Amino acid sequence: MPTQLLRRIGHGIVYPITGLFSRAGLLAAVYYAFLSPAFWREMRAVLAGRARYLKLVLEGRSNRFLLIRNTHRLEKGLLMRPARDVFALDYIEETVEAFGQAVHDRDGCDPGQLGWSNDILAAYFDSVDATHPLVRSLRDRFRAVALQPGAACRVPYHRRAEAGAQPVPFDDLLALSRHRKSVRWFLDRPVPHDLVRQALAVASLAPSACNRQPYEFRFFDDPGRVAELATLPMGTKGWSSNIPMFAVIVGDLSAYFSERDRHAIYIDASLAAMNFMLALETLGLSSCPINWPDVGWRDRRMAKALDLSPWQRPVLCLAVGFADPEGLVAFSEKRSLDRIARFDG
Repeated sequence: MPTQLLRRIGHGIVYPITGLFSRAGLLAAVYYAFLSPAFWREMRAVLAGRARYLKLVLEGRSNRFLLIRNTHRLEKGLLMRPARDVFALDYIEETVEAFGQAVHDRDGCDPGQLGWSNDILAAYFDSVDATHPLVRSLRDRFRAVALQPGAACRVPYHRRAEAGAQPVPFDDLLALSRHRKSVRWFLDRPVPHDLVRQALAVASLAPSACNRQPYEFRFFDDPGRVAELATLPMGTKGWSSNIPMFAVIVGDLSAYFSERDRHAIYIDASLAAMNFMLALETLGLSSCPINWPDVGWRDRRMAKALDLSPWQRPVLCLAVGFADPEGLVAFSEKRSLDRIARFDG
């Protein structure tokens, strides 16, 4: 029987079942609880991430994600117009407590971000009404553990006042975006780590929800490790042996206190990946983003190979290297702007 016919018969069987169970949230939950395990791994990872987040809070240990999120909330309050006499009363106490824990532990928070939290908290207590009893008591607690001011004060500022700041001309950005193509054929040439680190400097500047940056770039250039990992995602068949450097971007679901943010690892990691790929092009390197499919055995093998925790999930993979000038790239015609945008109102 022809493959296409078999596929149509299968669709005809599955469609009425999925149509029935998609009519209500409870029915959908029953379907994925008993008829399909497609979301089981994601559900476990989300729950494990939330459990770890809460464990750190309850044990009074340094929780860098809580501190980063609340610091960003404070700095958003500081830049509001008009300025408010008092704000953040519902979370300023836990922020001061998290800051004190981070100062004590030091290992759990990036030194630069710890200094940023210090500066934002100092600015907060300098700007709000000091006669408020909660503010007054917490200001004293903060000042007892505050760091010495650094050379740079990391507080909200007027962006256009930056000395020498010039935007990249649109035509240059458009040309760079057109030049970047997914490259699958690379030269047999090592990828310098210093160039990768330069591109990562651009990746780290990508926007991230509450500045949490819940991801990590893992790079591999040992031929054995590349061979082991490059065949795990789908889409590398026929060219996986030509990859000089392989990267896996791993998301960290312990960055979130609630399931509502479970998709942020994919959004934030993808924003950083796009910055990274564009930066590579300016350094003479090329790349190919590789989709990570949610397939059970592939997920388990990747988790084992990277020694991932239950709350960590692969988001996407990247091939990186010097493009072979003799290799072809796909044309990949994009949708017209009228098809991807609509202006209402």
